[in-house]
Amino acid sequence: MPVFDWPASLIPKTVTIRPPRRTVGMSGSLTDFTQAVPSIRPPFTLTMQFDAIEGFDVLAYRAIHASLEGRANMVRVPLFDVWYAATQAEIMGGMVTHSDGTAFSDGALYLTRDLSGVLVSGLQGARTITADFGGYGQLLQAGLYFGLGEHPYIATGVSWSGSVATIRCSPSLRKDYDAEPLRLRPTMIGRLPDDDNGALTLEALRYGTPSIEFTEAFDEPFS
Repeated sequence: MPVFDWPASLIPKTVTIRPPRRTVGMSGSLTDFTQAVPSIRPPFTLTMQFDAIEGFDVLAYRAIHASLEGRANMVRVPLFDVWYAATQAEIMGGMVTHSDGTAFSDGALYLTRDLSGVLVSGLQGARTITADFGGYGQLLQAGLYFGLGEHPYIATGVSWSGSVATIRCSPSLRKDYDAEPLRLRPTMIGRLPDDDNGALTLEALRYGTPSIEFTEAFDEPFS
């Protein structure tokens, strides 16, 4: 199924990111004690609300919404979490070589818009990972979202030993990772929760204030 990229020009006014929260096995006792455990792979959900969009943004919105064809297709959308911008200067200060380790002819390197060389390995189902942030310093803290591949996570606890972070994350790892780059600007692959979600109503035939919701999509098997 096709995966479309969310248009960069469409930035929402408000965002609600709901981390995985689905539980199973809930039961109650005679003393009202309740027990529940997380389901195996609960999804993130994301709701975006927009100020009045008009002009070419109306066309961009209609195009991406039509591309989804209801729940048939998927979209790659940033989480739009401004908190990762708190360390934007340190991220943008990262300089990397070409993929073969060489620089430009004048010695210049590439600027990066995310971390480079911060790698994570772990098995599906793990709740704790480690990552060496090297010269970036102690950037990550509990409450920040991060990405591994196309999967978003939230750090629920972070402890440091020098530049090495031990990160407790939610949800547990979606899949096995082998030297996967950790990103502070995560994206999510999502689907509409129903075919009519996100419909755009135009006022005066010119502008609209849409709201759209996505549920994290999984098209990969368990390991």
